[in-house]
Amino acid sequence: MKKRRVLSFLMVSVMMTTILAGCAPKAADEGTTIQAQQPQEKKEENVVEAAATANTEDLPVLKVALMPFLNSLPIKYMIENGLDIKHGFKINPVYFANGGAMNEALAANEWEVGTLSAAAVNSLAIYGGYCIADIGHSEGGLYTLCQPDSPIAKIKGANPSYPDLYGDAETLKGTIIATNTGTITHLNVIKWLEKFGLTTDDVEIVHMDYPSAYQALKTRNCDIAALNPPTSYQSEAEGMVVTSSLSILDVPQYDSIIVSNNAFTNRQDVLVNYVKAFFEATDILQADPDTAAQLLLDWYTENGSASSLEACRMEIITRPFVTSEEAKSVKVGDSVLVTGEFWVSQELLEEEKFPEIAKHIDTTLVREALGY
Repeated sequence: MKKRRVLSFLMVSVMMTTILAGCAPKAADEGTTIQAQQPQEKKEENVVEAAATANTEDLPVLKVALMPFLNSLPIKYMIENGLDIKHGFKINPVYFANGGAMNEALAANEWEVGTLSAAAVNSLAIYGGYCIADIGHSEGGLYTLCQPDSPIAKIKGANPSYPDLYGDAETLKGTIIATNTGTITHLNVIKWLEKFGLTTDDVEIVHMDYPSAYQALKTRNCDIAALNPPTSYQSEAEGMVVTSSLSILDVPQYDSIIVSNNAFTNRQDVLVNYVKAFFEATDILQADPDTAAQLLLDWYTENGSASSLEACRMEIITRPFVTSEEAKSVKVGDSVLVTGEFWVSQELLEEEKFPEIAKHIDTTLVREALGY
């Protein structure tokens, strides 16, 4: 029966991936601005604008990775409000579906700077990238969920040290868990199982992107879905039971600015300006949560993800950005090290690669950018 259900589950995955591929945004090409001819009486009005355009053509260009999640919202804000130009560089955006895809592209030098959470482990340990700043609290909204009539939902508090967790060893063994493996949601699954004395060998984990995992849970092709916002909030709003979260598990996590080895070695001046612009954006967004929520909803809609303004407000509240002032007290890279330890314990990262993480955490650029 389980094999039949997994087959159905994988068919859902293929269908969802095909649908999403059609909606995925493409990498922007760096092009030359072509000015239309203006009537004689309007040419004088555009002298200043034309001069500004000419000046930007000489600015250094950074290939910046974006994903359809909250951690890329400051980058979107930078682009739309010209913060890159203000700080003396231009962003060439390159779009990815998730952190795993970003890491594959990092190996091919397809991007120079971006934001990652759990996937940053491989960026540092395997691909030689650097973590230079922590920019957002990423533990909020990282949920595992089940159907309300699931046996898992009937048991709460089996581990008295974590009374808000659902399930126990008996109800979790043999379950099918859909998640985007190698990401922070996978870490949530590992930590949840651990609290009942289980490992991933006791369950069946199937790799899915978040929308596909969400659909698999709705159609009962999996027992549990480990989701990231906005699908986690949407699933909860539809009545699914939140069985665990990184917040409940007391596992702090950050989204981090990750740069390629080549950019860290050769482009530190422009990266300092990038960090300045990034924290200017987080300061603005954090100071105006209503505007940030609307911008996030627009971002999700633009990328083909269903959400609501209420869900986006919740995400802004539960996953706040690190401001330029808070950044001065954050111990950069700690959450990447925590994640790396779990990856090693689950044989997702070779133990001999673990020391590379600490070697590739560097606060030089953020200290210069923020003056501390």
